[in-house]
Amino acid sequence: MSKMVSTREIIRAITSFLNGTGRAYDWDDFTSIPIRDEDLNAIRIECAELPHKYPPGNCRQYCSDEGLRRLEEILNNLKTNGDASR
Repeated sequence: MSKMVSTREIIRAITSFLNGTGRAYDWDDFTSIPIRDEDLNAIRIECAELPHKYPPGNCRQYCSDEGLRRLEEILNNLKTNGDASR
């Protein structure tokens, strides 16, 4: 099963995650449930793979600082290049 998600919703999910303002399972829901739009799903997959590509320094982190910088890059790219109506 996949879901319809807009660019704006992904921007909100990443922003909430980075700011620590998301609800308990928001990030898990975002990274775990496939998205119908292939481009947006590729972003979801990359976000889900961050802890594997950029392992955390301790068990309380999602990924390393380098991984968080990559997540910020993804967010900035969505804000500047993403079609917010998607």
